[in-house]
Amino acid sequence: MICVVVLDFGLAQELVPVDSIRLETDGQITDFGTDDFNNIYFIKNSTELNKIDWNTRQSITFSNQSILEDLNTQNILEITVKSGFFNLIVLDNQLNQIQDKINFPIESGFSPTLTALVDNSVLWGYDPVLQRLIMWDYRHKKILRQSVILSEKTADEFYANLIYHYNKIYLIGYNEILRFDEFANLEASIPFQEYTQLQLSDNSIYFLNINGLHQLNLLSKQISNIHLPINFDNFSINGQYLFGLKDKVVYIYASQK
Repeated sequence: MICVVVLDFGLAQELVPVDSIRLETDGQITDFGTDDFNNIYFIKNSTELNKIDWNTRQSITFSNQSILEDLNTQNILEITVKSGFFNLIVLDNQLNQIQDKINFPIESGFSPTLTALVDNSVLWGYDPVLQRLIMWDYRHKKILRQSVILSEKTADEFYANLIYHYNKIYLIGYNEILRFDEFANLEASIPFQEYTQLQLSDNSIYFLNINGLHQLNLLSKQISNIHLPINFDNFSINGQYLFGLKDKVVYIYASQK
């Protein structure tokens, strides 16, 4: 039986399940993602990053014998994970470490809890003590740009995610999303809600919480529910597929316009 679901990647589309992959692991999956090449990534027991190649279904692993968390696979050629106390590891899509670990805090007192890679020398970081966005040149170890103090931040707000996407910066909390331009000028404050996982695709943020999977349209600011036959533990979206993880099985849905 084919289950039809409706999801909006910018245009109304129907999605049908086309495949499933069981993740052969004896540990707990603590983070999950995919890339634009449909490869699957997951962190096992918070210490080992695994990749399953979409074409060959072969797996490779990376571990540096420390805690790994906050997997980010949305850069087409580079993957990042946090290690230790807010230190950042940058890998290529074969899980080769392509430079030394980026260590925080730095001498000038910049200690970001959230980071978003821009390219192979620059990242954006959010420092909750400074209450600023900082553009950091991690190869030359210098600050290139910073926002004003974020007066929109209230005492009860906690920012949990930072995304850089098409020259826009999104600082995401459980009550609001702040969107900035590439110069860290605030463009919009968008009401939001609590979530356990999210991903940005085009002009929408897809997020998972206890009530299921949802879509926030960043233009209209409207939230819609996505009705799927399975309540996922984790999910990921790229330009072709939605990947939903449940009990170590990845269910793959393809768009059908």
